[in-house]
Amino acid sequence: METIELLGKLFDEKKLRVMNFFFDNPEEEFYIREIAKKTKTPVATCFRIINKLKDLEILKENKIKKFKLYHLNKTKNTEFLQDLVAQKKSALNDFVEQMTTITEVEQAILHGREEKEKANVLLIGHNIPVEQIKRSVIDIKERYGFTIIDLTLEPDQLNKMSEMGLFPGRRTVLFQK
Repeated sequence: METIELLGKLFDEKKLRVMNFFFDNPEEEFYIREIAKKTKTPVATCFRIINKLKDLEILKENKIKKFKLYHLNKTKNTEFLQDLVAQKKSALNDFVEQMTTITEVEQAILHGREEKEKANVLLIGHNIPVEQIKRSVIDIKERYGFTIIDLTLEPDQLNKMSEMGLFPGRRTVLFQK
């Protein structure tokens, strides 16, 4: 049984969704209805979860007149929970570590946002061994249940495709040699 599956059986799935929502958006503040909508959790349930997380000092409340905004409280306990709950991050980190050992891979870029079960990764370099990349992708899928959608490009190809607008949106450099 995988770690995330075990956690799902130990903890309420809705609590995990709400916690993961805040772990994925650590710098932002949200209204209760916004949290409920984005986590697909009923407002009343979301309210109870938020209050419990607030009591445990995982979340902080910011009152602005009659409105309440909630955000992640960055503490050691929160970091521990995030490491425990956010298994997807370790899957992507593991993949990136594997890519750093391949001398032909000069750069790894997260294209868009990392999602619950997958991430789009651009691998930039010269003569990248595609079969070795495929083995790493399969390894990550088997060990974590996490899908890496990879695209290998030469630096010139990335520049041309970017100029053409083929890679709009958020890009995060995961590593660079």
